[in-house]
Amino acid sequence: MEKLPWPGEELVNRVTGGTDRTNFFSSGRQSVRDLEAVLALIHRRLSDYEVILDFGSGCGRIMLWLEHLSANSSLHGVDIDERAIQWSRDNMPWGTFKANQPLPPLDYPDATFDLVYNHSVFTHIDENYQDQWLAELRRVVKPGGHLILSVHGEAAFLVFEENVGKSGVGDPSLIRRELSTKGISFIHDDAFTGGPFPDFYHSTFHAPWYVFQHWARYFTIAAYVPRGSMGFQDFVLLQRPADDAPGVVKGQPLTVQPSSGPPAAPQPVTGGGSATIGTAGLGGPTEDALHRAGRLLHEGFDPMLGQQGAKPTARRFVDRAVKSRTEYQRQVDEALFTAMYELRAALDQRTTGAGGVPVAELNARLWDALRLQGQRINRLEADLWEALRQGSPDEADPPTT
Repeated sequence: MEKLPWPGEELVNRVTGGTDRTNFFSSGRQSVRDLEAVLALIHRRLSDYEVILDFGSGCGRIMLWLEHLSANSSLHGVDIDERAIQWSRDNMPWGTFKANQPLPPLDYPDATFDLVYNHSVFTHIDENYQDQWLAELRRVVKPGGHLILSVHGEAAFLVFEENVGKSGVGDPSLIRRELSTKGISFIHDDAFTGGPFPDFYHSTFHAPWYVFQHWARYFTIAAYVPRGSMGFQDFVLLQRPADDAPGVVKGQPLTVQPSSGPPAAPQPVTGGGSATIGTAGLGGPTEDALHRAGRLLHEGFDPMLGQQGAKPTARRFVDRAVKSRTEYQRQVDEALFTAMYELRAALDQRTTGAGGVPVAELNARLWDALRLQGQRINRLEADLWEALRQGSPDEADPPTT
């Protein structure tokens, strides 16, 4: 690390939120490993790409570790921070760096890049900015090329909820409600307000189902990796379809609506070229089972679900007795959700899944997750009736079914 140039505390603070030298360099190296791990899902490496763009390169936190690629790859970085771009030009001769405006276009011709990656750009801009940049990135990526973009998903939102709860300032339940209904939440009044960042730069959270629904208008979604970026943000691996033509959005927004009639068999995700990701009975387009699991996981447990006729006093006793049920359920559901994704990715490859894990092992993981689901249901039922026995004697015994 001693051999790498140091951008100075001010520039480093803008990209890491701190001034620690060791963290700046080690996090950049970790981000390179994270990018390689995502590309391994499609049996690719960074070195397989000829023209690479670091979108939001800052002062080179990641690019500092990519000099070895410059022998065979053309490396580029863009950022709105002109000082960071100038520092990059002066200290990383193996790359080409350009300052860009807050909104498109980029100063590159159509279909320039084989690969675009970033860390924490779409985590700070609103939906309008995001849509414009998704369309612009689609323009500058070659048909068949890939993008790796990070978002604040469920893990990041749980940390946000915890921090807000500890501070006693604000109500994160309002933001979760917005995520549950819209799939995206942009927080205008946050810690970035009044700082060194532009007025449009704040905090954004994404529901995974929103990414599959909305971003599929622009790209095929090849993978969604929870906590794939620095163990905190989620990584989304995208591809511009090989038969794509510039200037036209690939498809209509995916439609998510309740199923009418029996659920249909899950359909594979087809990404940008498809207007739906499943069908159900004769009720028209809906989400497939895997995406519904992701949406429900993000929405979390609804304590009012099916409780319209319950006694308020009994419900309070139940809530006290099983107050940890939401977090326990979320952990189990996340394990199941991840196992299902890995299994489907493995079946697409026919032999191995994420990280080369055999299909047989992934299948075992899935069944373990299903077993835990059964244990969860049994535990919740036992806790429920124990709470009722303790708090409401006239309801001491469960009904016979």
